[in-house]
Amino acid sequence: MSRPIYFAGLSLTSPRGVSSEDVVLYNIPEFATAYKEKFGIFFLPTVTDSELSFERNKTRILVHYFSSWKDYVIVTRPFSFSVEEVEAIARKIRDESKVIASIAASRLSSLTRLSSRFMGIVDGFEIDLGLTSLLIGEHRSFESYAIDVIEEFVSVSKRPVFVKVSPSVQLSSEFLENLRQTGIAGMVFTPHIVYSIGREFFRVHSPYLSKLYALIWAKLIASTDIPTAYISDIPEHLLGEVSVEKTFDILLFDTALLSTLVDMPGVVELDKEMPIRWRYIPDPLRPAIDVVREPQCLNVCPYRAFSKEKNLHDSPSGLAVADEKCNVCGLCLSSCKDVKLMATLTPE
Repeated sequence: MSRPIYFAGLSLTSPRGVSSEDVVLYNIPEFATAYKEKFGIFFLPTVTDSELSFERNKTRILVHYFSSWKDYVIVTRPFSFSVEEVEAIARKIRDESKVIASIAASRLSSLTRLSSRFMGIVDGFEIDLGLTSLLIGEHRSFESYAIDVIEEFVSVSKRPVFVKVSPSVQLSSEFLENLRQTGIAGMVFTPHIVYSIGREFFRVHSPYLSKLYALIWAKLIASTDIPTAYISDIPEHLLGEVSVEKTFDILLFDTALLSTLVDMPGVVELDKEMPIRWRYIPDPLRPAIDVVREPQCLNVCPYRAFSKEKNLHDSPSGLAVADEKCNVCGLCLSSCKDVKLMATLTPE
C-alpha cells in the first residue's frame, strides 16, 4: 500500500489531480471510477452566482489549433456548469478522492452563499481570482479588495481555502506574501489566460503558455513555504523527470487529459480568429460527421456518441449523427472539417 501524500493538510493518494478548469471529463459517467486510483484530488468545475453563468446548450470547448499534445491552442468556456450539476458531481466522486469546490464571485456574500451549497460534501474551497477579477471589473483596486475578501472568507470557512491565480492576476512577491497571511491553505497556479467579451467568457489553454508560466512562477514560489499546485497543459507522460512543473507540490490536469480519451485530427487553421461567442446547439439538433471523408472523427468524441454501424445503416449519405450520449461539448465541431447539425426524426 502506497504512503499518503500530504498537501495543505489533506491526505492524498496521489500527487496529481483534475483542475477546476475541466469542461469535459466530469460529464463522462465512468470518469471518476476509471481515474480514482490515478488522481488524489478533484477540483470541481468553477461556479458563480452571477447572471453570466451556465447556459446548457452552448458549446464548452473549441480547438483553435492542434498539431500534437505538445503544440495546441484550445479554448474552453468557464462557468459551463450549473451549481446543481456541480453539487451532483461532488456527491458522485466524494468517496473516491479529496474534493474541492471552486467558486468565483464579486462579493463576499456571494462567496459564502455559494460555499454553503457545498458544505458537507467537499474537503475545501478554491477561490478563482482570475475569474473574480473579470466579475469585479476595473472600478476597484483589485489586489487590496481581493485580500480583504479572502481574509474574511477564510475566517468564516469551516474548510481549507485555496486561491487560484492566473496570468490575468499580477502576481508579485508582496501580493503572494499578503495572500499567505490571509490564512489560505494553499495556492493553485494556472497558465490559462481568461478573457470576456460582453456576456461571453473564454479560457485559453496552450502547452507553450503552460511551460512559460511554470518557469516564471517556479522562481516566485521558491521564497515561500505555502503549498502549491500547478495546472499543466502538457500530458504527464510527456513531462520529463526534471520538468519545471514538478517544482510545485502537486500537478493538476484538464485539456491534457483528453490525450487519453480522444484521437485528435490535425487542426491547423491558424488564420482563424479567436472566438468572441460560443456556438449554440438548439434541441433537438446534434452534430453529424461524414465518416467516409473523415473516419478519424468517429473517435474525437469523448462521450463515444458517434457509431459508424448504427448511423450508416439508416444514412446512405455516410453521415453519422451523434446519439443521446452527445453532451454538446463542441469538440467535434472545431476538430472536424465538415460537421453539420441535424435532427434524427422517427415516426410516431
